[in-house]
Amino acid sequence: MGEYVSALSNAAAFHYKAQAYFVWGVNDETHEIVGTTFNQYCDHNKEPYQNFLARNLSPSINFSFEETTINDKRVVVLVIPAAVEIPTAFKEKRYIRIGSSKANLKDYPKREIQLFKILDGRVETIETLPAKYQELTFSKLFGYYGSKGIVLNEKTFEQNLGLRNKDGEYNLLAQLLSDNSHFPLRVSIFEGETKGSNLFSVREFGNNCLLYSLDEVLRYADVLDLIQTDESERVVERPETPLFDNKAFREAIILLPMNCIKYWGLVKQQWKII
Repeated sequence: MGEYVSALSNAAAFHYKAQAYFVWGVNDETHEIVGTTFNQYCDHNKEPYQNFLARNLSPSINFSFEETTINDKRVVVLVIPAAVEIPTAFKEKRYIRIGSSKANLKDYPKREIQLFKILDGRVETIETLPAKYQELTFSKLFGYYGSKGIVLNEKTFEQNLGLRNKDGEYNLLAQLLSDNSHFPLRVSIFEGETKGSNLFSVREFGNNCLLYSLDEVLRYADVLDLIQTDESERVVERPETPLFDNKAFREAIILLPMNCIKYWGLVKQQWKII
């Protein structure tokens, strides 16, 4: 358990979350509430287990056990604060959560370096960096969610979507999702297969809610993706080939903001799609 607390505390910091959670009484695969007999007040070698856990964690973190009953079934949650300043260690060893696995942090030096940078405040992300513009409105965001059948709560949507940083300022994510993001999104078409080829045309989207801009780019791609036909050696049917793989293009556009907005260094420049 101590190793998991270390791993989850460090993973929370790595992913810019305030807390991590370890839950008893819920099935891992189905998420069905099954209940638990876990006793968080048990002893370990004649010492209260929570004392043992706290004594072997360094630096000390204010973890807590929460208990409730759902549908007459007992559920226990261990709330684990994210690491601060330095990684959390258990018995002087640091662990990290990678996917569903717990690993010794020293076996992943690149992640260890990245974690230290995060804890040192040297890595700014879209969630921590304040927006350049703080007078933001979100009517288009509400409209977009509504068109997908999702209702945003005006009182809680900022917290639920993580639109403010720890200082209470709108972050860069909020700016991108606002009615005017101030970020242009450009689609450049070249005559050849590389950026070294002659530029054929440029069309700019953006300065809008990011979700709408991405939809506009996808619609523009549908217009561009002309069907090519080959009349040479025709026998019965003409082979028809699209200008580009539309599915691959859509996948790239959908993944673009997920990859770009993770780190400020990638968002800093205007996005260009080639």
